[in-house]
Amino acid sequence: MEIIGTLIAAALTLMVFSYIFGDNFLFKLASHIFVGVSIGYAMIVIIHQVFIPALTSGSSQLIQVSPALLLCGLLILKIVPPQDKVTKITNMMGNVPLAFVVGVGAALAVGGVLFGTLIPQVSVMMNLSLNPSSVWQKLWLSLNSPIQDPELEANLVILLNNIIIILGTIGTFFYFSFVVRAQGVLGGFRDGFIRFWAGMGRLMIIFTLAALFANTVSARVAILVSRLQFLAGLFR
Repeated sequence: MEIIGTLIAAALTLMVFSYIFGDNFLFKLASHIFVGVSIGYAMIVIIHQVFIPALTSGSSQLIQVSPALLLCGLLILKIVPPQDKVTKITNMMGNVPLAFVVGVGAALAVGGVLFGTLIPQVSVMMNLSLNPSSVWQKLWLSLNSPIQDPELEANLVILLNNIIIILGTIGTFFYFSFVVRAQGVLGGFRDGFIRFWAGMGRLMIIFTLAALFANTVSARVAILVSRLQFLAGLFR
């Protein structure tokens, strides 16, 4: 059984690698198998870990989950496209749980960004120190001393990281600010101030996206190397 599984894995890997020669039937077949197996596994997990425990639990627990089960049942009605009067009505009934899904998803996304990213980032930035372990005083004393201090070098690195984090956070917030150009004497100064910090935030966003892209590429290269090693191990 283990040998059969290994051969199937090798065959699917070669089918995926066939995309090098262009989009073909073998690559599409491997993609469809992957999607089908993923959906089938997800359905089995949902049935055995969500639906069956909810239906076999006590009456009080069943009453609590009945609204969710009703919405799931209504969502199945979206499978049939609206063709006649009856299917249009059932399709409209399927829009109710779909609206709940979209609304809850949007609320979770906004809440996750606000309480999981923005507020923690601002909190971390406010707690950063621009003078860790009196680094400025030690730096001034080190100018008159030829002796190198490893602790001072470490504190300078911490100071540089803190400055980059503060500038990046402030600049990123300014980059997403939409304001009307102010009139008056200070209008040009305000516009230049916002443009400067917005440019700083734009650079930080570019660096962040570049780092994320590099991580994605390195992860895919690691997967490619692992599959090549797997195929090479079959012919040893």
